[in-house]
Amino acid sequence: MKYDDANWHSGGEGFPDTSPDEFGGTHIALFLKWCFIQGWASDFHLLEEPEDVQSVISGELLASDFFYKYCDGKLTKEDFNATGNAFAEKYYGGNGLFFNDYADHFYEKVYKASESEHDFSKFSTVLTKRYQSNKFEETVWWKFWLR
Repeated sequence: MKYDDANWHSGGEGFPDTSPDEFGGTHIALFLKWCFIQGWASDFHLLEEPEDVQSVISGELLASDFFYKYCDGKLTKEDFNATGNAFAEKYYGGNGLFFNDYADHFYEKVYKASESEHDFSKFSTVLTKRYQSNKFEETVWWKFWLR
């Protein structure tokens, strides 16, 4: 399962002509970093590039650099363990609130700023509160009729 792809953003409508393509993956890389800090990196990443996973967690390596080098600009189920995927499927899925949360807190930076220009501490707080709230998806009124 693919949760997100930087090309969907950098190649999409509304992406600034003045921004490098990498800015289309900034929000994705920030999510990846937060998940790694939670201990949700996949066994694949932990076996193949354990030092770089730790470097992302410690802040020595930008998550964006890891994301493009090891994930080819795509966020998939192969990036997380079962707990990380359970969260990502709901929070990042079709009705997920991830991008809304990101844009609500970093509107002026969407597609216009690198990872290092974001306040990761602030972003981490947003994600932690969302995870603790157990509300990951927006309510879609018509789905209640399907119950």
